[in-house]
Amino acid sequence: MDLDTMPSFTKPPAWSLFAGEAGKWLVLGSTALYLLSVLTWLFFPAKAKRLGSWALTLGSAALFGSFLCLAALFIANRFEYTYVAGHGDSKNALAYRIAGIWSGQQGSFLLWGVCSAFFVTLVARKTAQYRRWFSVASGVFLGCISAILAFESPFGLSHFGGQVLAPPDGAGMAPSLQNYWVVVHPPTIFLGFGSLTVLFALAFAALMVKDYEGWVPIMRPWALISMTLVGVGLCMGGFWAYETLGWGGFWMWDPVENTSFVPWCFTIALVHGLLVQSTRKKWRISNLLLAGSSFLTFLYGTFLTRSGFLADASVHSFAEMDRSALKLLIGVMILTFGGFAIAWGVRAFQARRDTALVSEGAKGLTRDGLMKLGIIFLSVLGLATAVGMSVPFFMALSGKPPKVVEEGHYHQVIPWFYVPIMFLLAIAPLIAWRGAPLKEFMGKVYTVACTAVGLTGLTVFLVAATSAKSEITIDPKISMFGHQVNGLPWLIFLVGLSYFSIAGNIWRAALIWRGSKTGLAPYLGHIGIAVLMAGLIISRGFEKTDTAMVMQGHKGSALDYVITYGGMTLNEEDRNNHVRFDFASVKNPSKKLFTATPGLYNVHMEDGQTQVMVWPHVQKGLFEDVYVALRPPQKMPSGQEFVLKKGETVEFNGIKFKYLGIERQGQFGAPGTKFGARIEATGHGKTMSFLPQLELAAAGGGMTHHPAQITSDTQIDMQAMNAADGSVTLDIGSQVEMFPIEVFHKPLTILVWLGTGIVGAAGFLAAWNRRSRKRLAPASAETEEEDASPQELAKSA
Repeated sequence: MDLDTMPSFTKPPAWSLFAGEAGKWLVLGSTALYLLSVLTWLFFPAKAKRLGSWALTLGSAALFGSFLCLAALFIANRFEYTYVAGHGDSKNALAYRIAGIWSGQQGSFLLWGVCSAFFVTLVARKTAQYRRWFSVASGVFLGCISAILAFESPFGLSHFGGQVLAPPDGAGMAPSLQNYWVVVHPPTIFLGFGSLTVLFALAFAALMVKDYEGWVPIMRPWALISMTLVGVGLCMGGFWAYETLGWGGFWMWDPVENTSFVPWCFTIALVHGLLVQSTRKKWRISNLLLAGSSFLTFLYGTFLTRSGFLADASVHSFAEMDRSALKLLIGVMILTFGGFAIAWGVRAFQARRDTALVSEGAKGLTRDGLMKLGIIFLSVLGLATAVGMSVPFFMALSGKPPKVVEEGHYHQVIPWFYVPIMFLLAIAPLIAWRGAPLKEFMGKVYTVACTAVGLTGLTVFLVAATSAKSEITIDPKISMFGHQVNGLPWLIFLVGLSYFSIAGNIWRAALIWRGSKTGLAPYLGHIGIAVLMAGLIISRGFEKTDTAMVMQGHKGSALDYVITYGGMTLNEEDRNNHVRFDFASVKNPSKKLFTATPGLYNVHMEDGQTQVMVWPHVQKGLFEDVYVALRPPQKMPSGQEFVLKKGETVEFNGIKFKYLGIERQGQFGAPGTKFGARIEATGHGKTMSFLPQLELAAAGGGMTHHPAQITSDTQIDMQAMNAADGSVTLDIGSQVEMFPIEVFHKPLTILVWLGTGIVGAAGFLAAWNRRSRKRLAPASAETEEEDASPQELAKSA
């Protein structure tokens, strides 16, 4: 193929080809360096501290370098690379060009590898006696990720006629991804996923060294960081769905959501298990299992979502992996699952008598006893979710069309674990490690419960007061615990349970406020989770929804709003186009409350079909969100028939039409002769001439109509003519766009954002407080402060 025949294609610059080659060789180099590190630590441990460490570090540096090469290609719009052409285009802003790196399968694998390498490099030198086996476990995993990238490479070139050529533009990022959350959500949550590698490798190292105590102070800050990053990343994904998908919610139990949720459950359980181990010298073997499970469940979820089995069963888009890369992923999954299971099983068997050597400690109701129940419920919740997300995979294996488990089925199972978890979250802070008399404990519970009841009543009143019609409309029956229950009491109970947890943790935080402030972070985290869950329950459970059909010249109504169409900001072919709808109150239609601007534009597919893309408008308020979801518009024909004599004028749809006279083409009576009505159309600052025609067909064939297109949605059709007076009958018609709109009232959605912020701040604060702790004694300062009375704390202050 000659370039002269393809003038729009260009030869890539030399630097671009060099960057792509460098990226490929850096991936291969990282694979070799990780392998060298593993072999050195395994067979030459005396030399590994220098050679093995440098090989691990250089392997990570090579992976970083490969990522930078890909970033340079995206930023410069080098479309000769198929991955860049498939996920970028020249119209993208710089932020979206960078986000294109991880918007596809190959790039997201590279991001995972880079984030894992970042944490491994950061932690490796701080692992003391665990360093050898930490380096082996992390090196094996990172080497496998690099090997996968050698097959799932983002550096493949496009060839046209045997030449490497750059097309004029790329296909662009998937329309559903073009939101600012694509810039911040994937890096955040993949940093969380990368940090899980550290938890797994350190737990494996502790099993191999058979030292189950020294790893705890090393592990705790990184476990807190993992929990925080994965949790905040999950919430960001919910915000993304809320602002993009148009169904009015944050969470749908999609397989990709669950792939993040399951390891988060195990990481939360690990954080609390490590706290018990550091203060009570318990749960050493169990904590090792929790640390491995958080990573292994994410690896399993990655296999489910990236293998192609769920391509038709999720709202997310999954590309089927290269066969060799998929085999490598299955191999690393088998290797890590099998290796960790064997190591843990052997150590658990050897340590089966250790529990007899540990003091039983306080009898009766204690904080570690309640935390044990919480960890069990959290772990089972994670396992139940993992089973749910695996259903499509097993359906595919059995030859059935894969289908995700619907949201309602999850809601029949999850409450069995959620309710006791939130209850334990409330009462555990009310009891000391050493236990407490039942009467004293119940007095605290009563005080906190009364506070929760008051807050719940205030919330219900606030929701009613800010509701559009000052009333709460709830579906009277919802499915919970596998049974149909009355909706309103159940929702009030769940909200009250959240406030019960908030009040209990505020009580504990206030109790230790005069002591060391480092003990506040866990309770702030608990408060954040409870606030977040209260926001999710209130905004979804007490929401009201209604639909309206709006078009130009015709107002719609939904809930207590009158909605007026206000035109488009651009046009439907522009991705930045928005549709304006003015919202006014039914009681005062002349007073505009706000203008909603949901997005609308067309995407033209390769098969010639047009896909309509819409995204919602969220009018955020302090006490409620008004969520406006636009559906794809519908066309409705609208026309009118006119009889005009020469020189007469009519107006239709804002355009004036003047009939100037008949024009003939061809001989009278001959087939093919055309009679046209010359029309002058004036509107929108322009005057143009049109000629709708009637064509005489063959004998007995009647007349063929040739309408004239005035605008994209308006045309004139000549119906008949009167030779006696020269008049014509014209049908002037248009296609009117009707906009289906769904309006949601979602009260107190701000609590979801507030809770997420508190959780993130508390998690990072807790990790910061743990950064310099070399070891934790059983009776640490934290423990003494938490068990102290208010009078003792006041004296210490």
